[in-house]
Amino acid sequence: MSSSPSTYRKHTVPTHLNLPDQVLTLWSFNLTARQLLVLLVGGGISGDLWHALAVLGHAPMVVQGVRVLLALLPVVLALVVAWYQHAGRSLEVWCLVLLRYHLQPRRFVWRTLRASAVHKPATELGIPGADERESKHASTPSGHDGETEQEAV
Repeated sequence: MSSSPSTYRKHTVPTHLNLPDQVLTLWSFNLTARQLLVLLVGGGISGDLWHALAVLGHAPMVVQGVRVLLALLPVVLALVVAWYQHAGRSLEVWCLVLLRYHLQPRRFVWRTLRASAVHKPATELGIPGADERESKHASTPSGHDGETEQEAV
C-alpha cells in the first residue's frame, strides 16, 4: 500500500501566535483585555470627575464647556495609552522603563575583585610556591620588592 501525494492531509499552521487575544468584538472593532481595562479605568475616572464637578451645574455655558473638557481628559488619555505603541511597546511599559532608568544610580565605581574581597594569605589559598613569596615579601621593609601585584600572584 503506497500512499499517493493526493492523500496527504493538509494542516493549517497558525500564524498569529504573537498577537494578544481579543476579548471584545463589536463589528470590525476588536479590543484586547489590556485595552478594555485601560478604557474602563479611564471612563470610570471621567465619570467620577464629571460628578465631582457637578457643583458647577448651574454655571454659564463657558464653565460647562470647561467641565466637559476636564471630564473628557481622562478618557482621551486612556485612548492614547490603550492604542499607541512605540517600537512595539505600549506607553505603560515605556513609563516603567523610564522609572527604572531614573531610579538607577548615575555613577558607577569600578573596583577590582581583589580590592573588594578580604585578602587571604597565599599559603591559605594553596598556591604553589607561596611560602617562598611570603618570606621574600616579609624580608623587604615595604613588603614589596619591585614586583607589581599581578606579577606576584
